[in-house]
Amino acid sequence: ILRICTRYTPEQDTMTFSDGLTLNRTQMHNAGFGPLTDLVFTFANQLLPLEMDDTETGLLSAICLICGDRQDLEEPVKVDKLQEPLLEALKIYIRKRRPNKPHMFPKILMKITDLRSISAKGT
Repeated sequence: ILRICTRYTPEQDTMTFSDGLTLNRTQMHNAGFGPLTDLVFTFANQLLPLEMDDTETGLLSAICLICGDRQDLEEPVKVDKLQEPLLEALKIYIRKRRPNKPHMFPKILMKITDLRSISAKGT
């Protein structure tokens, strides 16, 4: 969801998939996103002011994937340890990229909560 939301075009209200396919809101709804469509488009619109680059998106994606609080993990503490350097890398990168915006790291990190909410509604 995060990656496609970074390819949102607000002027046309469309999302472009990695293969180049571009769909508007109605087409995405009909393509199987159903009731999640509006949530995904809202999330994409909320990402715009953050102006995330590919590095931030990649690190945030990795942090979402490597998460110790997922259900049925046998060793969540080890997973959390794997996540720590990713969090630190994202924090350092954001602070170097935006030295005058110290609030951006927590602001971007909070998007994980929004992603989880969308994901939970999709299951």
